[in-house]
Amino acid sequence: MGDSDTSQGFTRWVKELLAALDGQIDEQARKNIMAACGQKCPFTHLTDSRLLDIRDRAETEEALLDTLCSEWRLQKQQGRYYVVFDRCYCPLVNDAIEGTSATLCSCTEGNLRHKFKLALGREVAIEVQKTILRGDDECRFLIGIDQASSVAYGDE
Repeated sequence: MGDSDTSQGFTRWVKELLAALDGQIDEQARKNIMAACGQKCPFTHLTDSRLLDIRDRAETEEALLDTLCSEWRLQKQQGRYYVVFDRCYCPLVNDAIEGTSATLCSCTEGNLRHKFKLALGREVAIEVQKTILRGDDECRFLIGIDQASSVAYGDE
């Protein structure tokens, strides 16, 4: 079996796993399971160590968020923060996303919740607004940051 066959087989297996979760477990439990997996995702675009480095260089929360806007996929629009992906980047399924359950998107939700808790030192609500797997043109997650603090870290 070649690498391509193994990859395709694994993608099929992931799709079957998601379908089984969808068919046998209630929606909130599926979200919780996938969000927990997302906290430990080894395929993340922004590693914890890189995020901590960015945080450590930032003098304020506002500066941290500005850096994440310029160096990552965070966007500030009309005073609100969003993480936006132009396509599904999950390597578990991105070679063949057709037919993949949107349950997988809760993995990204959990990953983002983890990232922002690590960066900001507090829980932040994440709202899934759009996803490629739901048929949208992008994946868009609203990050529940009301107002970034301009207070220097350590002065709070």
